[in-house]
Amino acid sequence: MMKNIKRYILLLVISINISGCSDDVLDIENKNDPGRLETLADPDGLYSLTSSLFNTWFVQEQHNFGSPGPALWVMSDWGTVTFANYATRDMSEEPRIFMDNNPSYGYHATIRNFWQKMYAVLTTANSVIIGIEGNGIEIGDNGEDTMKVKGMAYFMQGLSNGYIGLLYDKAYPLDETTEGEIEVTDYQTSIAIAIEQLEKAIIVFDNNSFNIPADWMNGNSFSNTEMSQLAHSFIARLMVYGPRNEAETDALDWNKVLMHAQNGITQDFNIEGDGNGTTRNWMSWYKYYMARPNWGKVDMRVVNVLDNTIPPNWPEGGLADLPHDGRIISSDLRVLSDFQYNTANNRPERGLYRWSTYRYSRLDSYFNANFFAPVIMMRAAEIDLFEAEALLRLGRLSEAATVINTGTRVIRGNLPNVAVEEIAIRDAIFYERTIELPLTGMGIEYFDMRRNDLLQDGSLLHFPIPAQQLETILEPFYTYGGLNPQFGVPGQDVAIDGWYRP
Repeated sequence: MMKNIKRYILLLVISINISGCSDDVLDIENKNDPGRLETLADPDGLYSLTSSLFNTWFVQEQHNFGSPGPALWVMSDWGTVTFANYATRDMSEEPRIFMDNNPSYGYHATIRNFWQKMYAVLTTANSVIIGIEGNGIEIGDNGEDTMKVKGMAYFMQGLSNGYIGLLYDKAYPLDETTEGEIEVTDYQTSIAIAIEQLEKAIIVFDNNSFNIPADWMNGNSFSNTEMSQLAHSFIARLMVYGPRNEAETDALDWNKVLMHAQNGITQDFNIEGDGNGTTRNWMSWYKYYMARPNWGKVDMRVVNVLDNTIPPNWPEGGLADLPHDGRIISSDLRVLSDFQYNTANNRPERGLYRWSTYRYSRLDSYFNANFFAPVIMMRAAEIDLFEAEALLRLGRLSEAATVINTGTRVIRGNLPNVAVEEIAIRDAIFYERTIELPLTGMGIEYFDMRRNDLLQDGSLLHFPIPAQQLETILEPFYTYGGLNPQFGVPGQDVAIDGWYRP
């Protein structure tokens, strides 16, 4: 199996038009292509390219049928399903099996699509910055839109490089200066470059006054100040969710995490949904199928977190062997507002370990509005919990407890204040993240379990480079995950000593 790729590739063709990106390879642009040069000299063209960047990222993160979101959801053992779509059945098998990184695999889009589209976003954002920085193009009347476009391009560079680093073991470290040959590098480098790009975006946002058009992030005409807060929040996400194990998590610069969290969003980040019609551009199939009645359920591991008298696995004797029929007994008000007791289960031949007594109902208002409702992308509570964890790890226990006690634990849950004690605060943070953040940003449940060495044994810790790209650079297919057989270095590529081993 490939451990370290030291192969160089020649950059061929960058896709300026995102919709024209190849389905099979990472396309890098010929810098002497006449069409490209014409676009990079056209202010309206650069503005148009920028306007669609976030939507392309959003579609892969929330909407596309090939999104890795559902597979990450079940691998985290937050949710459970009995259907096979989106590789959810394969990635939730117990014992765990490896990810099939072969082009013929029926759900290979789970690996391939996100990789391709993130690089389409990235190379297009690079082109926008080249047009502004390299060609001196000014956009809008008297250049009034130049910094808005430039800041958004840096922002989208960061999101695409960053999420490639979150999902894959290796990456191409691309920015606007890339030319000639590039070397495949590790995920840490991709995340580090992403953070640098988001920091550049913050400099632009903090030093210029503007509002982005509402259709760039549907329904949000964010000010430069709000965009800065969002960039800080995504940096905190990338830093905290990037580690593949607890040792990498411990080694984070928690002072830097704290700084970004304290400068992050103070209100939920939503995208306005545009319905379930044929022209939809801003809806979330990911949320719908993972929480839809009669499809997704809440894994019994989470039921156990909310009520530890209930076992974290479906018992052999079924419902009769569960305390109080598997009903969560808790003083947390969110158990009633966010969860629905539901004992309907199916497909026993696919494993009773997929069965549960609850479904997640907090998003029902979104479904019931036919998707003409806000799509939650990042809750302010997520950023508050980053702050609380950073304070805890820095030994500032009283401040960490204050963040928790002025947040969702008390406001939504009506739970008593957490004590100013290290173990109590750590447990409260884990509990709040479990109950408060599901089905917001793609993969955060999985990333959180991964960084704390909690993923079920045999779960892959990152995706391999997709097979189509390996074919292009003439490297053999490889993959991660599984128990027998198992592929990858234990604790670095595949989970061991997690919360459960069948």
